[in-house]
Amino acid sequence: MARLVREVRMNDVVIVGGGMAGLAAAAWCGRAGLRVALLERAGRLGGRATTDRQSGHAFNQGGHALYAGGAAGRALTDLEVPFAGGPPPLSASLAVVRGEVHRLPSGLLSILGTDLFGFGAKVEAARALTAIARQDPRELRDATWRSWVDRLVSRQEVRDVLDAFARLSTYANAPERASAGATIAQLRLSLERGVLYLHGGWQTIVDGLERAARSAGARIVTGARVTSIARDGRSLAVSLEGTEPVRSAAVVLCAGPITARTLLGDRSLGGALALRAACLDVGLSELPRPDRLFALGIDQPTYFSVHSATARLAETGATLHLMKYLDPIEPNDAAADERELEEMLDRVQPGWRERVTARRFLPFVVAANALVEATARRPEVDAAATEGVFVAGDWVGGEGMLADAALASARAASQRAIAHVTAVRERAAPREDTLGVT
Repeated sequence: MARLVREVRMNDVVIVGGGMAGLAAAAWCGRAGLRVALLERAGRLGGRATTDRQSGHAFNQGGHALYAGGAAGRALTDLEVPFAGGPPPLSASLAVVRGEVHRLPSGLLSILGTDLFGFGAKVEAARALTAIARQDPRELRDATWRSWVDRLVSRQEVRDVLDAFARLSTYANAPERASAGATIAQLRLSLERGVLYLHGGWQTIVDGLERAARSAGARIVTGARVTSIARDGRSLAVSLEGTEPVRSAAVVLCAGPITARTLLGDRSLGGALALRAACLDVGLSELPRPDRLFALGIDQPTYFSVHSATARLAETGATLHLMKYLDPIEPNDAAADERELEEMLDRVQPGWRERVTARRFLPFVVAANALVEATARRPEVDAAATEGVFVAGDWVGGEGMLADAALASARAASQRAIAHVTAVRERAAPREDTLGVT
């Protein structure tokens, strides 16, 4: 690693973090003709977008879906990163309430056929879905999801269904804090454009972004643990554990808010509530109930889906993902969470235990680094107090959530970094700068 770090000592831009945002930023900056070095502390690129294989099953880090009409898809298309998959199998959707299985209403027409609640609740649910389709999300940016839903509906069973749809779309289990406007925008993106389960898992995106970054000339170093980022005269010094600092004119920091605050010593960053989930990934030799492919907990914050029903994720049999959306503040009981997910699987796929070929439980997965709260704003890409440092990630910027927010902010941060390096070059011309920026 020390030799590789020496090879990237002088740069125009250093990207810190080798997840999706970092790899995309490296590709965009490299395409602009900048000398780019990407430093990733882990031994593997991709972060939470990696995919692992067990006994012929491709397991993402919990249930992942790409929003077809979102910023992430547009960014991948721009970077010529191919992706393909299939939509969730919603035609075989179920709702689980008090341990009982019902038909899940997923639209205006399916509300009429559900046995989840009676006629009065169906009318109220239909009105609520119509309101979601017509509401301008910008008008409700500062209202909480709970306050808006309470004004909209009176029946608890309808409120529970709306909360379940909100959790499914945003990964957030915080109705008293979540922005109603942001939640409605995410729900509409899901309902109008749909989502994709990706063939081969999200590792295909990571691999495609790595190829795009390398083909753009970015030099990538894994196992490089950054300890601080600070301005040192006219350059930025990116300090590394066990070796000398790497210098550059600009830095794009693609890490979570806590790491960003620590590396920069900047208290203005961070403070967001992370969205967490307990995840149970299961490979089965066959599905006991092939007619049951998707289920949503209504009175409990749980989710089940057979991702291999529409995406190529299993060599044989079926690949399943289950999640419990955790409270972002209250501590969780990992053993109890695992039992709850197993019990949901007992209800939806009785007999699954005898058919297990692969299994993994992740008790505490960060689904996103920031809840979009009604009373707060995510920092912009230039929020860091250190000149020439720009931040990116799913906790940055005002566009979208989850991977959409990560790649939208990576694009914006890259644009700011390119403009900054261009300005440094103009100030240094015609002489050569000691940074290597000419």
